[in-house]
Amino acid sequence: MSAIAEKIHLIEQLSTSSAATSQLLDKVIDFLVEKDRKKLANFREKLNSLELQYGMTTAEFQRRFDSGELGDEPQWFDWDGFSTLAVSLSTKLTAAEAARG
Repeated sequence: MSAIAEKIHLIEQLSTSSAATSQLLDKVIDFLVEKDRKKLANFREKLNSLELQYGMTTAEFQRRFDSGELGDEPQWFDWDGFSTLAVSLSTKLTAAEAARG
């Protein structure tokens, strides 16, 4: 059993009710979701700044970068990384929201 699974099992054993355990886990999930929302907002701010600086949307940048039109300048790799991370976090948060109902 993994360390996390062991801790969850211990919480279940110590808890006086499944409702209390569920409430505790909901608080942990809320904390993690909020942390990722803040990260996503930070990446979106960086993307907005790059869009203003270079006069193109992230979608336009991504198309041009992926086609090789922009070359291999370091700022393009930063932009690509921020875009990839933002999409990944957005997907993760959407999945978390769907799982929670």
